[in-house]
Amino acid sequence: MMKNKEETMQKIKQAALDEFYDKGYAKASLRTICNRAGVTTGAMYFSFENKEALLRAILEPLIENYEKMLAEYMKIEMENQQESAKLDVLLMQFILKHRKETIIIMEKAQGSCYEGYRRKIEKMMEQSFFAYYQSRLKVSPDEGLMKLLARQRLDSCLEIIKEDYDMQYSLYLVEQTGIYAEGGTDRLIQSLEKLHSN
Repeated sequence: MMKNKEETMQKIKQAALDEFYDKGYAKASLRTICNRAGVTTGAMYFSFENKEALLRAILEPLIENYEKMLAEYMKIEMENQQESAKLDVLLMQFILKHRKETIIIMEKAQGSCYEGYRRKIEKMMEQSFFAYYQSRLKVSPDEGLMKLLARQRLDSCLEIIKEDYDMQYSLYLVEQTGIYAEGGTDRLIQSLEKLHSN
């Protein structure tokens, strides 16, 4: 009996993931989700209180893991910049394994409790950029510049996620853009140091 309940919940979650990905949270239909899963609406409501509870059941465990990894990797990067490109690849491996969920939360969550999550990630990245540049420059970097750099980084990651590349090519792109970013970071720091010394 317990196994059947678990299987039903997994079927519903998979059907909901596909529905949210195809239509976005706001336009997703519980009736369609139930049809896709081959269950009654009663079975769905037995397992999940409503559409948002269903979305939370899909996304919350991934968000917790992602945020934990992000905080851990930011700390490592602060201590050793050489690890940056490698850490980007590790983070992207996790994200690419959850491509649909990532696209839902970043671009298709309007009307749900995750509507502002993209901005939250941008803020986390801005703080990371700010702390990193401050540690290298020994002065507070320009907040507008840090905001722009964080947004560019996030946008480039999303472009890779949204393309239908295989894992190997996606990780290659992440690694190469990371190497490019490292060189650009060093040049930018030199430029900002010159600016601050004048």
